[in-house]
Amino acid sequence: MPASDTGSPPKSNRVARRRDRKVADILAAASEVLAERGYHDTNLDEIAERIDLSKATLYHYFPSKETLVMACMEAVGTEVNGKLRAIAADRSVPARDRLIALIKYQLDTIVHRSPHMASLFRQPLDWPEAYRERIRELQREHYSIFRSVVREGVKNGEFHVDDEAAAIHNLYGGMNYVPVWLRPTRKKDFSQMSQAVVDSLLRLFMSPGAAT
Repeated sequence: MPASDTGSPPKSNRVARRRDRKVADILAAASEVLAERGYHDTNLDEIAERIDLSKATLYHYFPSKETLVMACMEAVGTEVNGKLRAIAADRSVPARDRLIALIKYQLDTIVHRSPHMASLFRQPLDWPEAYRERIRELQREHYSIFRSVVREGVKNGEFHVDDEAAAIHNLYGGMNYVPVWLRPTRKKDFSQMSQAVVDSLLRLFMSPGAAT
Protein backbone atom coordinates (compact mmCIF):
# COMPACT_ATOMS: atom_id res chain seq x y z
CA MET A 1 0.00 0.00 0.00
CA PRO A 2 1.55 3.38 -1.01
CA ALA A 3 2.44 5.83 1.71
CA SER A 4 -0.10 8.57 2.21
CA ASP A 5 0.73 12.07 0.98
CA THR A 6 1.36 14.18 4.07
CA GLY A 7 2.04 17.32 2.10
CA SER A 8 5.67 17.42 3.26
CA PRO A 9 8.09 18.91 0.75
CA PRO A 10 10.40 16.44 -1.04
CA LYS A 11 13.65 15.72 0.72
CA SER A 12 15.61 17.13 -2.23
CA ASN A 13 13.86 20.50 -1.77
CA ARG A 14 14.69 20.58 1.93
CA VAL A 15 18.32 19.75 1.19
CA ALA A 16 18.48 22.49 -1.43
CA ARG A 17 16.98 25.03 0.98
CA ARG A 18 19.48 24.06 3.69
CA ARG A 19 22.30 24.45 1.20
CA ASP A 20 20.99 27.84 0.07
CA ARG A 21 20.77 29.02 3.69
CA LYS A 22 24.33 27.83 4.35
CA VAL A 23 25.64 29.61 1.28
CA ALA A 24 23.77 32.77 2.29
CA ASP A 25 25.31 32.57 5.79
CA ILE A 26 28.78 32.17 4.30
CA LEU A 27 28.31 35.10 1.92
CA ALA A 28 26.99 37.30 4.74
CA ALA A 29 30.00 36.46 6.93
CA ALA A 30 32.41 36.97 4.05
CA SER A 31 30.88 40.36 3.28
CA GLU A 32 31.29 41.39 6.92
CA VAL A 33 34.95 40.38 6.98
CA LEU A 34 35.60 42.07 3.64
CA ALA A 35 33.97 45.25 4.93
CA GLU A 36 36.16 45.17 8.04
CA ARG A 37 39.45 43.88 6.63
CA GLY A 38 39.48 44.60 2.93
CA TYR A 39 40.33 42.01 0.31
CA HIS A 40 43.98 41.33 1.08
CA ASP A 41 43.50 40.84 4.85
CA THR A 42 40.44 38.62 4.47
CA ASN A 43 41.03 34.94 5.11
CA LEU A 44 38.79 31.86 5.06
CA ASP A 45 39.70 30.86 8.62
CA GLU A 46 38.06 33.95 10.10
CA ILE A 47 35.01 33.59 7.87
CA ALA A 48 34.54 29.95 8.90
CA GLU A 49 34.98 30.84 12.59
CA ARG A 50 32.31 33.54 12.46
CA ILE A 51 29.61 31.07 11.48
CA ASP A 52 31.03 28.14 13.49
CA LEU A 53 31.91 26.21 10.37
CA SER A 54 34.89 23.97 9.74
CA LYS A 55 37.30 25.17 7.11
CA ALA A 56 36.81 21.88 5.26
CA THR A 57 33.07 22.55 5.02
CA LEU A 58 33.71 26.08 3.83
CA TYR A 59 36.03 24.74 1.13
CA HIS A 60 33.24 22.37 0.09
CA TYR A 61 31.17 25.39 -0.92
CA PHE A 62 33.97 27.73 -1.98
CA PRO A 63 37.36 26.16 -2.85
CA SER A 64 39.30 29.43 -2.61
CA LYS A 65 39.13 32.98 -1.33
CA GLU A 66 38.86 34.22 -4.90
CA THR A 67 35.74 32.14 -5.62
CA LEU A 68 34.13 33.25 -2.36
CA VAL A 69 34.87 36.94 -2.95
CA MET A 70 33.63 36.58 -6.51
CA ALA A 71 30.38 35.06 -5.22
CA CYS A 72 29.99 38.04 -2.88
CA MET A 73 30.61 40.42 -5.74
CA GLU A 74 28.15 38.55 -7.92
CA ALA A 75 25.48 38.80 -5.23
CA VAL A 76 26.13 42.49 -4.60
CA GLY A 77 26.46 43.34 -8.29
CA THR A 78 23.27 41.51 -9.22
CA GLU A 79 21.32 43.13 -6.38
CA VAL A 80 22.59 46.64 -7.09
CA ASN A 81 22.01 46.38 -10.84
CA GLY A 82 18.55 44.98 -10.21
CA LYS A 83 17.59 47.89 -7.96
CA LEU A 84 19.04 50.42 -10.40
CA ARG A 85 17.25 48.77 -13.31
CA ALA A 86 13.93 49.02 -11.48
CA ILE A 87 14.50 52.74 -10.85
CA ALA A 88 15.45 53.34 -14.48
CA ALA A 89 12.45 51.41 -15.81
CA ASP A 90 9.80 53.53 -14.05
CA ARG A 91 8.70 55.69 -16.98
CA SER A 92 6.06 57.38 -14.84
CA VAL A 93 8.93 59.36 -13.28
CA PRO A 94 10.82 62.03 -15.28
CA ALA A 95 14.30 61.06 -16.45
CA ARG A 96 15.81 63.82 -14.29
CA ASP A 97 14.25 62.41 -11.12
CA ARG A 98 15.26 58.88 -12.07
CA LEU A 99 18.87 59.98 -12.58
CA ILE A 100 18.80 61.63 -9.16
CA ALA A 101 17.46 58.40 -7.63
CA LEU A 102 20.13 56.36 -9.43
CA ILE A 103 22.93 58.59 -8.15
CA LYS A 104 21.61 58.53 -4.58
CA TYR A 105 21.27 54.75 -4.57
CA GLN A 106 24.77 54.36 -5.96
CA LEU A 107 26.23 56.69 -3.35
CA ASP A 108 24.45 54.84 -0.55
CA THR A 109 25.87 51.57 -1.91
CA ILE A 110 29.51 52.64 -2.18
CA VAL A 111 29.59 54.73 1.01
CA HIS A 112 27.34 52.79 3.40
CA ARG A 113 26.05 49.40 2.35
CA SER A 114 28.96 47.82 0.45
CA PRO A 115 32.00 50.13 0.46
CA HIS A 116 34.66 47.43 0.21
CA MET A 117 32.68 45.32 -2.21
CA ALA A 118 32.25 48.34 -4.46
CA SER A 119 35.99 49.05 -4.35
CA LEU A 120 36.75 45.47 -5.39
CA PHE A 121 35.02 46.10 -8.70
CA ARG A 122 37.67 48.73 -9.43
CA GLN A 123 40.75 46.78 -8.25
CA PRO A 124 42.82 44.95 -10.89
CA LEU A 125 43.03 41.70 -8.92
CA ASP A 126 45.05 38.80 -10.28
CA TRP A 127 42.07 36.57 -10.93
CA PRO A 128 41.36 34.12 -13.77
CA GLU A 129 40.04 35.75 -16.91
CA ALA A 130 36.58 34.21 -16.40
CA TYR A 131 36.19 36.16 -13.15
CA ARG A 132 37.45 39.40 -14.64
CA GLU A 133 35.08 39.02 -17.57
CA ARG A 134 32.08 38.59 -15.25
CA ILE A 135 33.09 41.74 -13.37
CA ARG A 136 33.28 43.59 -16.68
CA GLU A 137 29.82 42.30 -17.61
CA LEU A 138 28.37 43.66 -14.35
CA GLN A 139 30.15 46.96 -14.92
CA ARG A 140 28.81 47.24 -18.47
CA GLU A 141 25.29 46.47 -17.27
CA HIS A 142 25.63 49.10 -14.53
CA TYR A 143 26.86 51.69 -17.03
CA SER A 144 24.09 50.91 -19.51
CA ILE A 145 21.42 51.59 -16.88
CA PHE A 146 22.68 55.13 -16.25
CA ARG A 147 23.22 55.70 -19.95
CA SER A 148 19.66 54.65 -20.82
CA VAL A 149 18.19 57.28 -18.49
CA VAL A 150 20.57 59.96 -19.75
CA ARG A 151 19.68 59.18 -23.36
CA GLU A 152 15.99 59.27 -22.58
CA GLY A 153 16.42 62.63 -20.86
CA VAL A 154 18.34 64.00 -23.85
CA LYS A 155 15.69 62.71 -26.25
CA ASN A 156 12.79 64.33 -24.40
CA GLY A 157 14.63 67.58 -23.76
CA GLU A 158 15.23 67.21 -20.00
CA PHE A 159 19.01 66.96 -20.45
CA HIS A 160 21.38 68.93 -22.67
CA VAL A 161 24.86 67.52 -23.26
CA ASP A 162 27.40 68.15 -26.01
CA ASP A 163 29.27 64.89 -25.42
CA GLU A 164 27.25 62.08 -23.86
CA ALA A 165 30.23 59.77 -23.23
CA ALA A 166 32.27 62.51 -21.54
CA ALA A 167 29.32 63.53 -19.35
CA ILE A 168 28.67 59.96 -18.18
CA HIS A 169 32.38 59.29 -17.55
CA ASN A 170 32.51 62.46 -15.45
CA LEU A 171 29.40 61.27 -13.61
CA TYR A 172 31.08 57.96 -12.80
CA GLY A 173 34.30 59.64 -11.77
CA GLY A 174 32.39 61.97 -9.45
CA MET A 175 30.39 59.16 -7.85
CA ASN A 176 33.32 56.77 -7.45
CA TYR A 177 35.53 59.37 -5.79
CA VAL A 178 32.98 60.17 -3.05
CA PRO A 179 34.11 57.35 -0.69
CA VAL A 180 37.65 58.75 -0.79
CA TRP A 181 36.73 62.07 0.78
CA LEU A 182 33.36 61.52 2.45
CA ARG A 183 33.51 60.11 5.98
CA PRO A 184 30.06 60.83 7.43
CA THR A 185 29.71 60.40 11.19
CA ARG A 186 25.95 60.95 11.21
CA LYS A 187 23.15 60.01 8.86
CA LYS A 188 22.35 63.71 8.51
CA ASP A 189 25.91 64.37 7.30
CA PHE A 190 25.58 61.77 4.56
CA SER A 191 22.14 62.97 3.54
CA GLN A 192 23.30 66.56 3.18
CA MET A 193 26.51 65.70 1.35
CA SER A 194 24.70 63.20 -0.88
CA GLN A 195 22.31 65.93 -1.98
CA ALA A 196 25.22 68.31 -2.59
CA VAL A 197 26.92 65.68 -4.77
CA VAL A 198 23.69 65.03 -6.68
CA ASP A 199 23.20 68.76 -7.35
CA SER A 200 26.77 69.06 -8.60
CA LEU A 201 26.66 65.98 -10.85
CA LEU A 202 23.27 66.88 -12.27
CA ARG A 203 24.81 70.03 -13.76
CA LEU A 204 26.68 67.78 -16.20
CA PHE A 205 23.38 67.21 -17.95
CA MET A 206 21.78 70.65 -17.73
CA SER A 207 22.06 73.73 -19.87
CA PRO A 208 24.35 76.47 -18.46
CA GLY A 209 22.39 78.55 -15.95
CA ALA A 210 19.59 75.99 -15.62
CA ALA A 211 18.40 75.30 -12.08
CA THR A 212 19.10 71.83 -10.69
